[in-house]
Amino acid sequence: MAGKEINTRYLELAGFEGEELDAILPDWLAAADAMGLTDEDVRYAVEEYIPQCWNVQYRGVRKLIGAWTRECIEVCKTKQYKAEGKKIIYGILPAVVTPYTAFKRAGGDNVHVSFPDLVLIQTLNGFFHKAGPIISKAEDMGFNYGCRHCPLNKMRLGAYVTGTIAAPDLIWSWGFNCDEGPKTDEMIQGITGKKWKYHVSRVPHDSTINEEEDMMETRLKFMSDQMKLGVKAIEEATGFTITDEHLIQANKDVGRLGFKCGMLTNLCTNADPPVLGGETLTMLQQVLTVPFNTGFKYMEDAIDTLTKEIRAAIKAGEGVMPKGTPRVGFYNLPFCIPWVGKYFRDNGVITAFSSALTHSKKEMSPTKYPDDPWMSAAESWARNGMCMNLNGEANAMIEKIELCNPDGMILGFFDFDRWLGAHQKIIAKIVQERTGVPSYYIEADFWDDRDYSPESLKTRIESVCQIIKMRKAMQQ
Repeated sequence: MAGKEINTRYLELAGFEGEELDAILPDWLAAADAMGLTDEDVRYAVEEYIPQCWNVQYRGVRKLIGAWTRECIEVCKTKQYKAEGKKIIYGILPAVVTPYTAFKRAGGDNVHVSFPDLVLIQTLNGFFHKAGPIISKAEDMGFNYGCRHCPLNKMRLGAYVTGTIAAPDLIWSWGFNCDEGPKTDEMIQGITGKKWKYHVSRVPHDSTINEEEDMMETRLKFMSDQMKLGVKAIEEATGFTITDEHLIQANKDVGRLGFKCGMLTNLCTNADPPVLGGETLTMLQQVLTVPFNTGFKYMEDAIDTLTKEIRAAIKAGEGVMPKGTPRVGFYNLPFCIPWVGKYFRDNGVITAFSSALTHSKKEMSPTKYPDDPWMSAAESWARNGMCMNLNGEANAMIEKIELCNPDGMILGFFDFDRWLGAHQKIIAKIVQERTGVPSYYIEADFWDDRDYSPESLKTRIESVCQIIKMRKAMQQ
C-alpha cells in the first residue's frame, strides 16, 4: 500500500486541500495501489517530473492535474462500481464524445462512463512516467512489441488483465479513424471471454480530396444513424434511455467547454513573453474528446482559474520563457510525454499549440442543424481537422498557423497510426509550401516513449531548435 505522506503531497500538488484532500486520499491510495505506483514513483512525480514538465506555478494547472486525477480514481473504482450493480460503459479515442456525455446525464450515479485507456495513460505517463508496466502486460498477450501497435489499445487490454479496470457492460468502439481500436476489443473478447462486450460504429473515408465532409448531408446522416445504433446498443445493455434532450444538453456542455478552451488558447498562443507550455493546452483541450465520469465542473473550474491567471500574467508582462522566444506548433503535442516539451524549453524554444485540438473558425461556428442534436453532433465531428480528408486537414492547419504565428511546425509522433500517421509528411509539405512556415518531422510515439531512444529524440530536438533560433535571428 502506498504511503500517506508522499501521496498527500501529490494531492496537494494537484490542487487538493483541506477536507476535500482528506476525503479523496483513501480513494487515491487505492487507485495508486491498483496502478502499481510505489512511494518512489510518487516521490519522483512530486519532486521532479511534474515540477519540471508542467507549469505548476499556476493554480489552474494544478487543478487541471487534479481533474485528471479525479477521473483516474473513477476509472480505478470500476470493479467496485460493478460489484455495486452500476453499469459500466467504455469508449475509445477517437469518438463522437457527446453521446457518452448524454448517457452519463441519463444514468447519473448509476452508471460509469469513461475512456479508461486514455485516462490511465495520461495519468501514469503524463504525471509519473510509469505506464510501461501495464502496457507490457498486453505485449505479453499478443501485442507484438515490434509491430507498432497503438499504446492506447495496449493499455486497454493490459488494464483489464491486471485487474486495474472492470469489464464493461458495453464498450462502444469507433472505426472512424482507428481501425485497430475495434479489432482490439475483438481481440480482448477472444482472449478473456464474453465478459468484454463491444459495439462498433464505422464511417468510411471515401470522400474525394476536395470535398468538405461537414457539407455532405448524406454523410452526416449516415454518421447520425451510426450514433443512434450505438446509443441503442448502450440502452439495451444498461436499461437506461437517452433522449434528445440529454443529447442537446451534452452538445451545449461540450460547446461551452470548447468556447472556454478556445478563448484560453487565443490568449496563450499570442502572448509574448510566452505564458504557458503547449502541452498544458493540449491536455486541457483533450477533455473535449473524452467523457469524464466526474463531469465537466472540475475541468471548467481549472480552465476558469487558469484563464484569470494567464490574463494577469499577460498584463504584468510575465511569462514562462523570455520575450521573443521562438514558438513551435505541433500537429498534436505529446502531452503524455511532457518531457518532450521540457526539452524544447531547455533548448530555448516554447511549444505553443496543437493544431489537431485547436478549434478552427468552422468548429466554432453555429451548427446548421439546431433542431436535430444527432446531426449537430455528427457535424461537429466532421468539422474536426483529424476527421477530415487530407486537403481539409491541411487547410485547417494552415488557418491555425495564421492565427497562432509559430516559427515552425512539428509533425510526426504518429508512426504507429495507419490513419493519422500515414499522410503527415504530405501535409507537412503542403503546409510549408503554402505558409512559408518550416515543418519538421519527428518519428516517435505520441503515447509511449519506450520504443524510441530518448537520446536520439533529444538530439533531433536540439537540431530543430537550433535551426528555428537561427532562422528567427536572421529574420529580425
